[in-house]
Amino acid sequence: MSSATLSSTVVAQHELRITRVFDAPRELVWKMWTDPEHMKNWAGPRQFEARNIENDPRPGGKWRLCLHSDGFDIGDGQLRELNLWQGGVNLEVVEPERLVYTSKWDDNPGMSANVETMITITFEENDGKTTMNFRQAFFVTEGDRNGHMRGWNSSLDKLEDYLREVKERRDGRQ
Repeated sequence: MSSATLSSTVVAQHELRITRVFDAPRELVWKMWTDPEHMKNWAGPRQFEARNIENDPRPGGKWRLCLHSDGFDIGDGQLRELNLWQGGVNLEVVEPERLVYTSKWDDNPGMSANVETMITITFEENDGKTTMNFRQAFFVTEGDRNGHMRGWNSSLDKLEDYLREVKERRDGRQ
């Protein structure tokens, strides 16, 4: 009888984990992730604008969006207009607790391989704040994972800014 183990280094190379605490109720954070009208305000890294967003937030429902940049360097020093299309299928939708979906780029010039990944997000509320646990797997290379880490952290920074704006409007401070 043989046994095999997977080293934590290999696991870490192939998956991305991010935890964020947002100063907003869980129901609002959930809406940010599932409502295209909210998604267009934060989805994508800072140098990108989310366009053409479609989302059917139920198991088996499809989602799709385009990340657009008017001037992005894909690594060759040249700034160019770029449209990055991506999409997938919602696998689990447990409002407002858990969202699981697949994600694949139509074509992403920055990745070594264009493979479908699975994203799992959980939302926990504590004292009016929401802890979001994000996991994306599996990546072919550490470089692909690190590129997504930079992109997701930039997107989540935008989400944090947008949540603040929405809360201020709701509280009548603007």
